[in-house]
Amino acid sequence: MMEAKPTKHFHPKGGKKLALKDSPGKAVGIKPGGKTPVKPYIKKEMNDKLGKSGDNNKKHTLAEDGKGPNKRTFPVDKGDGAPQAKKFKKGKFKPDGQTDEEQKNRLQKKKDLKMKRQQANRKDTFEIINQAKLLWGDLRGKKCDRDLKNKLLKELHELFRGKYKEMSYAHDTTRMLECFIQFGSHEQRQEVFESLKDDILLLSKSRYGRNVVQKLLMYGNKNLVGAVIQTFKGHVRVMLRHALASSIIEHAYTEKAPLVQRQMLKEELYGTTYTVCKSSVCDTVHKVVEANPEKRDFIVNDMQQILAPMAQKEQVIKNSLVHKVFLDFFLLSPDKQRAEMIESIRESVIYMAHTHDGARVAMYCLWHGTAKDRKVIIKTMRTYMVKVAMEEFGHLALLAMFDCVDDTRLIKQAVLSEIMSSLDEVVSNKYGKKVLLYLLTPRNPAHVLPEIIKVLEQGDGNAHSKKDKTARWKELLEFVSPLLLDYLHNNAASMAMTKASSVLVKAILASACGDLRPAMTAVAQLANQKLIPAGVKGEFHMAEHPAGHLVLKWLIEQDAMQAQAGKKECFARILMDTVDLDNLKTWVQVNRGIIVLCSLLRSCDQTVAAEVKAALQFFQLDNCNHRKGAEILMEHLKVCSATDTNQD
Repeated sequence: MMEAKPTKHFHPKGGKKLALKDSPGKAVGIKPGGKTPVKPYIKKEMNDKLGKSGDNNKKHTLAEDGKGPNKRTFPVDKGDGAPQAKKFKKGKFKPDGQTDEEQKNRLQKKKDLKMKRQQANRKDTFEIINQAKLLWGDLRGKKCDRDLKNKLLKELHELFRGKYKEMSYAHDTTRMLECFIQFGSHEQRQEVFESLKDDILLLSKSRYGRNVVQKLLMYGNKNLVGAVIQTFKGHVRVMLRHALASSIIEHAYTEKAPLVQRQMLKEELYGTTYTVCKSSVCDTVHKVVEANPEKRDFIVNDMQQILAPMAQKEQVIKNSLVHKVFLDFFLLSPDKQRAEMIESIRESVIYMAHTHDGARVAMYCLWHGTAKDRKVIIKTMRTYMVKVAMEEFGHLALLAMFDCVDDTRLIKQAVLSEIMSSLDEVVSNKYGKKVLLYLLTPRNPAHVLPEIIKVLEQGDGNAHSKKDKTARWKELLEFVSPLLLDYLHNNAASMAMTKASSVLVKAILASACGDLRPAMTAVAQLANQKLIPAGVKGEFHMAEHPAGHLVLKWLIEQDAMQAQAGKKECFARILMDTVDLDNLKTWVQVNRGIIVLCSLLRSCDQTVAAEVKAALQFFQLDNCNHRKGAEILMEHLKVCSATDTNQD
């Protein structure tokens, strides 16, 4: 048998075993290697040390068993039983034992120390800044009239002259200078710019100085704005990668720069080859490539090297200028380089979809990305689908997604389920409504602009979409139809009586799959009331409502197409079964009601037309105040009578 090795005693210096005489425990009277005994605290000793009595209600007292301090208790409110902490009035808190006079003295000392530090740091400008603060306080007041404002600006001008640079970096002096730029004259703003033009780049990177540059862009005239933007030339790439300066570039590019200067800001991102080849005639990257086809690959390579690192930085990828250059890259690049770029930016597409050019970039990534790329893009957009659907440009990325992604199961789980759970927001939004209309009737010119349809057609026939787009649309429609029909059934009044969402009612009942009768009945039930002209308390009858009467008219006229499509539900029949005839007769009092009645007389269901004719057989032209509408109704009644005679 192997003998166990003896335990070695650890020593920090080489593991040397301590001798018994060197043992640290020997000095305190304990065994070597043993634990140091802890002397228990005694309640009385601790209270004496803290200067407290033995009262259990006092703080910092020990428990009776000597094992620890008692927990602090609060007085209990008899009402709800919840403990109430001691409350201090606002501004009344003072350290223990300090009077009001002592507190004022303490605050005054603190204020004096702050003034001394500022005086030591600012030296010569300290008095000037204090005077300027008084003027600034009056200048930004609401009661400052024009004459007083001009006087204060003149005084500030005298104080600031020659000291603009020193005042552009501190948090307080910067705000005064911003106010001076905002309310000052063009000559005064020009003077500020001339003093700072050599430091514009440094100011753009400064926490407070960038606000001065932004105010020059915001309130300067055309010449001043052009001069400020011209100072960015040669430094755009550096500024884009800076967290603070990138916002200055974004503001200049999207809000202030004219077309020529916007092109100047983009030039640095196109690379060296483009800079060499450009001319006054070929001043855009597309014109340069068209005039020099052999330079196309070199320009694309330069753009790829510049753009690829930018895709990894969130602050840069959000910039509208970068989105425009990315779009130009996708329009020029061959398949291989385009696929490489999509793979590098697929996780950042969510940051780009909110701008005009960024939405187009997102569409290109969806069209030409692989199945894996599309899956990554969709997963990174999760929890933001409703927001994207309600954006002016972002919703276009969703339309492209519905067109090209073969994995409809992923679309249902990650995209549609999120949108359908927030239908209240989506239906009431202008762009969210377009997304729902596209799901119901894809590429319908009545709901989608022809220019947008042309853009969406660019993704047709891409290499990574194998499924037929009609089958894809049908699968998505089958998923959303029950949810939309149920929502319409529960919210018929808000949808049919609102102009913005009334179009959606027609589209749902025209294109949705499933049982349409409950939703149709809910809409028809809104009209089952006696019509009182001009409404009651500002609420119109559906047949008189500006949007409601159109919904009734559209749905009645839509019955013919529904019958051709093989659907059994007929809205005109449901309307007649739901609305009482006495209520129906009151519709002749207003022109909009007459329009609905004329639609019923032209219904494809002959029984409906016969019932309406029978209900209106005693209608007289002289009894109606709306002469024009009554004449039209009489003509329809005559046509209906002639049709019945011919059939007999």
